[in-house]
Amino acid sequence: MAAGACDAREDVATAARAFSRLRYVHSFGHVSLRLENSLVITPTRPPLAAVRSGDLIEVDSDGKVVSGDLSARPIEVFLHIGVYRARADVGAICRTHAPHASIWPANGQAPAIQHGFGGIVGAVATYDSCDLIHSPETGARAAASLGAANGLMLRGNGALTVGRTVAEAAVRMWSLEERCAQAWRQGNHPAPFTQEDLAARARWYPAEAERTWTWMKYLGSSDFDGDAS
Repeated sequence: MAAGACDAREDVATAARAFSRLRYVHSFGHVSLRLENSLVITPTRPPLAAVRSGDLIEVDSDGKVVSGDLSARPIEVFLHIGVYRARADVGAICRTHAPHASIWPANGQAPAIQHGFGGIVGAVATYDSCDLIHSPETGARAAASLGAANGLMLRGNGALTVGRTVAEAAVRMWSLEERCAQAWRQGNHPAPFTQEDLAARARWYPAEAERTWTWMKYLGSSDFDGDAS
């Protein structure tokens, strides 16, 4: 296996462990990576807090396990398959139950950006179904709801972010949680960014995203020993 592919698989496991330490995932949640003709995804066991790159399951475009533990294939692998089929630009997907991003918005729309980091995720869509995404059909419907957005809030079922790389998808998940948490804190006194505000701040997003991924890699490393907040 090429060094780059090995590094990308390591990023999948690292992001999963970081999300666990951030308390975005517990028993449920997944990270996946598109390969040339398949994908690799975190299994249902071991828990994401302990997952390593060697634990990842490889799955083909029909959901069949190519390598790894067949019994540990996630039910919602079809969510990932659906998005990869619909979006050629997506190379990685993060799926979590981050606490604030899991709160369904009252108006059915993602909350406004009220803090700088919340804009890194970009456009966010919503999927109005509480059922698990358990089939090619439900995966296609969720992907259609995502459209060209970078994030998808799943009613009663957490959230998803996409990116060209695991790093980009993971940082977008962190940004989505930041955006939703700030909206929760602002409550009945919102102070949304104007388009002018967002344009002024967005020029710093590439550097801030890189810095966030460096921190997330530390959270997901064996060297981490402390509070993730």
